[in-house]
Amino acid sequence: MKNLAFKINNSIIIPLKRKPIDFLSKMFAILGGYYSLCEIEQALFDSTILMIFFRNHLKSFLLVVVLIAILLHKEPLSHSAYLGSKDTLLSFCIGDILTLKDSAVVIPTNTTFDTTMSGDFISIKSIQGQFQRKHYGTDFSELDAAIKRSLDEYFPSQYEKLSDRKKTNCNRYDIGTVAKVTIKGQHFYFLAVADVSKTGKPQNVTMENVTKALVGLWDFLAREGHTEPIAIPVIGTGRAGLKDGTLEDVVHETLFSFASKSQDEFVSKKMTIYLYPAALSEANVTWENLCNYMDWQCAFFGENQKHITASKTEGNPISNKENVITQ
Repeated sequence: MKNLAFKINNSIIIPLKRKPIDFLSKMFAILGGYYSLCEIEQALFDSTILMIFFRNHLKSFLLVVVLIAILLHKEPLSHSAYLGSKDTLLSFCIGDILTLKDSAVVIPTNTTFDTTMSGDFISIKSIQGQFQRKHYGTDFSELDAAIKRSLDEYFPSQYEKLSDRKKTNCNRYDIGTVAKVTIKGQHFYFLAVADVSKTGKPQNVTMENVTKALVGLWDFLAREGHTEPIAIPVIGTGRAGLKDGTLEDVVHETLFSFASKSQDEFVSKKMTIYLYPAALSEANVTWENLCNYMDWQCAFFGENQKHITASKTEGNPISNKENVITQ
């Protein structure tokens, strides 16, 4: 119910407040269209059925007009912008990232890549927990095997052994390590975002580590990705418990780091940041401000590319003879 109220507020209420004249224009356009039909009916068929219906059901008719105008006026809970002059598309979307079928999905996880949900080690409320229950039920042995195969292939021996782990994984990888899991042709990238204690409590969840995780993700996708659209949640802000940043900070960093990587290497044709309605409604930032920042970031990227190109332009050297000052 809370998520529904949030969506209604952002897609309907806020657009009505921001552009009331446009809304009224849509209402009058609908009424004008109906009145035109009434005149056509009278001129061609010598009938006034539509006008009589309007007069006899005025309140209901006006209510329908208002509802149609609202549907036409409401704004989608998504926003996109191209990255400068590139064909790369950046997007925001309010919704459930795990309902996607046509994109690769990033799943934030811990640096030991544990999957156990016993004792709330991996919370059912987390993206990883929901993903595991949706695709694997209660037996995660197949998932564990897939994660291990990927880590052994791409990050062999790049871990430290933890001596305090007995019931969970004892191999701790660096933040930014990625394990690729494929389910029915769809790729899921498990991204190590935070260390965890032996009881599953996240540790060292800082903006510095968020940046490190994002850099590791883009590097991996540039090397091993499939050029497909990529969808990523706002990492570190949910169950991980980011210490020194906000949802807005992580969104900004995700956009900036992706744009920076895209200057040098191809990562993906489309990158979408998924925002969960409840998380955004509790954050100290508005949907409109996030969208504005994306537009500015994409515009800045384009200007930055121009400056880089201009700085590499070679000119003709000035002749030394021209610099000689006649005494």
